[in-house]
Amino acid sequence: MKNFKDKVAVITGAGSGMGQELALQLASEGCNIALVEWKEELLNETRELLKKHNVGVSSHLLDVSDKEAVDNLPKEVIEHHGQVDIVFNNAGLSVAATVEESTDEDWDFGLGILLHGVINSTRAFLPHLKKRPESAIVNTSSIFGLLSVPSQSIYHVGKFGVRGFTESLALEMQLNKETVEVYSVHPGHIGTNIFSASRFKNFEPGSTMFGKADTPEEAGKIFKENAPTSAKSAAKIILKNIRKKNKRILVGIDAHAYDLLQRIFPKWYIYFLPLVSIIRNLFPKDKIN
Repeated sequence: MKNFKDKVAVITGAGSGMGQELALQLASEGCNIALVEWKEELLNETRELLKKHNVGVSSHLLDVSDKEAVDNLPKEVIEHHGQVDIVFNNAGLSVAATVEESTDEDWDFGLGILLHGVINSTRAFLPHLKKRPESAIVNTSSIFGLLSVPSQSIYHVGKFGVRGFTESLALEMQLNKETVEVYSVHPGHIGTNIFSASRFKNFEPGSTMFGKADTPEEAGKIFKENAPTSAKSAAKIILKNIRKKNKRILVGIDAHAYDLLQRIFPKWYIYFLPLVSIIRNLFPKDKIN
């Protein structure tokens, strides 16, 4: 899909971060936007930012883990815009807990958004996308859908699941010669609020992968400020790769480094992860790839 003008894009998690930036950049190219977000104040913020663009905008306040609400979403979008061409399943969060600490509620909550939200949205919109002359599903996995670290089992199951689901769907669309393009996105460390919005079963003050922090709030601030790739640049990378029809999209220089480490050292990559911080500091922030 090389041109987004006059298309209609549905974006979950559109209230901040990559979702908000995708909305703004697509709107600047003449794409109509259906904003999906579970926090009303964030939804209104993005809608306000879009007023400077002469495109159609609709707002949909819902939790992507609510299957009934997601099943009704295509009808709402089509009633407002008349069509749907691109779906960005971008909403996500993290539940930081060891396997032993995590509860049934943690798993239901985390996977409801990370995995089932993506599956349900894809299944709900797919019949409508297949009717369009060209269309796309863009599912956000993560570099943590390619490798694992401790205390992120819920996030890993969600993101590995999104990766497998998306790659399987892509093969089905290809074998059936459908016009729906399917993209799996793997961001590295992006400057968003995802760390701040995480659920922590416990937090030990001290050094993290991103710097020293005494509280989760401080860690979230450090995570966002020290990111090698901004949300704005991440959105540019995603759209650039969609135009090129690159179905597997790595976002950020660190994502490429993590991916390479996992391929070269599938059993030992965990010991080399600190090197990625050194590698990424050799490059300017927001290097577009």
